[in-house]
Amino acid sequence: MTTKESFAALEAIKAEKNPYQLTPEEWRTFTPEQKDARYKQQREWEEEHDKRWRQAVFAIVPEVGLPCTIKYFSDYRAATVTRIISPSRIEVTHNQVECIDYYAGTYEILPELDTDSVDVFTKRRNGLWVKQGHMVRGGVKLLLHYQRHYIDPSF
Repeated sequence: MTTKESFAALEAIKAEKNPYQLTPEEWRTFTPEQKDARYKQQREWEEEHDKRWRQAVFAIVPEVGLPCTIKYFSDYRAATVTRIISPSRIEVTHNQVECIDYYAGTYEILPELDTDSVDVFTKRRNGLWVKQGHMVRGGVKLLLHYQRHYIDPSF
């Protein structure tokens, strides 16, 4: 599977509509028993949809130049994939950012890369990309499906 195919699969799952979702007018015509059954069907569909969405996110195939986000505990760093070492190991470089408002957490992500900040991430058995040398639980993670930069001002 290529990067484009993996993102297409993710977009297809995001575009799915819940077949059990009712309009307010339709909802008023149901009896309480029918509402309970419909609500249960709706929740089951949503749980299955979330599971398929997570699987699609974990199945994203990285490629050089793919924007990504490094997730620390409450902070996020914008980065870009710069090298594919192996199918389960990649190198990312932090993007340069311009702070617009520190206390509002507003940053402009620049296309230039900070060559001094390079990290290696490995794909674990559960599908998560975790910084090399870190444990899955509590470790620094990599999110390939979007790019964000945020530094929590409360610390």
